[in-house]
Amino acid sequence: MFRKSKTQLFQHLGEPPNPWGNRIVIGAAGIIAGGWTHDNKIFLLSSDAYSISNPETGEKEIQNWDENEQNRYKFSKDNLEYRIDELNQTIKVFGLRGGNGNHLSSDYWNLDSFHPSLGEQIIGLRHPKSADQFSEYWKNFQLIRLERLEYSTLTYGFSPNERHFAIFGSAGAEIFSR
Repeated sequence: MFRKSKTQLFQHLGEPPNPWGNRIVIGAAGIIAGGWTHDNKIFLLSSDAYSISNPETGEKEIQNWDENEQNRYKFSKDNLEYRIDELNQTIKVFGLRGGNGNHLSSDYWNLDSFHPSLGEQIIGLRHPKSADQFSEYWKNFQLIRLERLEYSTLTYGFSPNERHFAIFGSAGAEIFSR
């Protein structure tokens, strides 16, 4: 019975529903945290660098290679915030050393994760104003097919202006915009 459920989940992977049609994939290695800047840019941190990218194009606007090995000291004590000196901002982060992002937009789009088996994770999106049609909770979501990320250890969340959401994994991020 458990295998049947797992098979069902992976057979339902697809694209996010409208209006979330624009997908940008930002590849990176060893991502340990991600987040959003105050002006809705995507932040990715690995053990040796961080970058700030445009979520609509994927173009890198800032890259800090951490030559002085100081980036790890820019986390807050609770690991939920990170200081970006170039922007003079402290942002909320999520990932291995942080929280888990905003999962509900003010216009009721909802992100959730599903675990078909140990070590596997699938992210789904739905508009909660639409009536639940299925008794199995996951069937009320559009499960998102990933292009670069593996289906394990993912974090996700909406940008501050809620025009974008991102799914973060150790291999980078996939950003969807409306």
